[in-house]
Amino acid sequence: MTAVTGISTELVRPSDLAEEVVALVRHWLAEGAKFPVDAAAAQLAGVLKDPHGLEFTVGFVDGVIRPEDKSVAARNLKTLVPKVPSFLPWYMKSAVAVGGHLAPVIPGVVIPVARKVLREMVGHLIVDATDAKLGRSISKIRRQGIRLNVNLLGEAILGENEASRRLEGTHKLLAREDVDYVSIKVSSTVAPHNHWAFDEAVTHIVETLSPLFRLAASSSPRKFINLDMEEYKDLDLTVAVFTRLLEKPEFHNLEAGIVLQTYLPDALGAMMGLQEWAAARTANGGAPIKVRVVKGANLPMEQVDADLHGWPLATWGTKQDSDTSYKAVINYSLTPERIGNVRIGVAGHNLFDVALAHLLG
Repeated sequence: MTAVTGISTELVRPSDLAEEVVALVRHWLAEGAKFPVDAAAAQLAGVLKDPHGLEFTVGFVDGVIRPEDKSVAARNLKTLVPKVPSFLPWYMKSAVAVGGHLAPVIPGVVIPVARKVLREMVGHLIVDATDAKLGRSISKIRRQGIRLNVNLLGEAILGENEASRRLEGTHKLLAREDVDYVSIKVSSTVAPHNHWAFDEAVTHIVETLSPLFRLAASSSPRKFINLDMEEYKDLDLTVAVFTRLLEKPEFHNLEAGIVLQTYLPDALGAMMGLQEWAAARTANGGAPIKVRVVKGANLPMEQVDADLHGWPLATWGTKQDSDTSYKAVINYSLTPERIGNVRIGVAGHNLFDVALAHLLG
């Protein structure tokens, strides 16, 4: 299923592999159908098909599970009652409705029950980061032969105190014996900076992140840090911080990663720039890097930002354009002379894109 026959590897284009991609996806689907469907995953999938499903689920996680104050969680639960997805069984819909009305009156009783119900639905996606529960969750997942990329979730960073808290939390995660791979956004490490002072911001963030990278480099075996990004405005900043960090002599032999969002028209150019930089680094005896290729998950915010400021949209205008961009980046990257410098992480929900990357690889 994975061999490309009758085609010179130097001339392969994504379109040449269309039939093999379809065949491989059908094979994966047939194999996947042999495994039982996780009940919680099936329930969550049904919820997300509902017009209000995503709004309800995100609202529940952010507004009911996350707040420490049960009175705040109770008020948020009440606002979610009209948005309960129709897919949920009647007893769960009734429980949310009754709980929403009773929560403001007896939050100490209702909120723990509500949290427990939803945790059963999203527990395979999010784990508790407290010391008492994280180790058990990591151990359970690792028993399935899965390696973990641990990402500490949180709200937008508005000040230095929250930035320091988030960075310290990630440092504590990386210091654990059972964690060897973490992701962190550059925008999560410092308070909002002055975009007119780009070089100063890069220098500040490099100094702030250096202890985290030092921990990864001094660990045995070495640990892995992935620099994530969310907004278009962070693209150049993240690339500059990433390359500046790894140009430090102490990190010359440390492999690290960065994310590229291919719904940005700038993605292919950024990949080419990283490839050129990484080629020079490996030619000088340095470690290669990893680039995790994603479609991008911040489209609503980019649309709001563009609309508020009267700016052109920073992303591609259509899904087809974003999908094409993804394939272009993958196609450019997966060649024998380039994968020695830049290892590619193929991330996405589209099986056809994954199959194409698999065949090109």
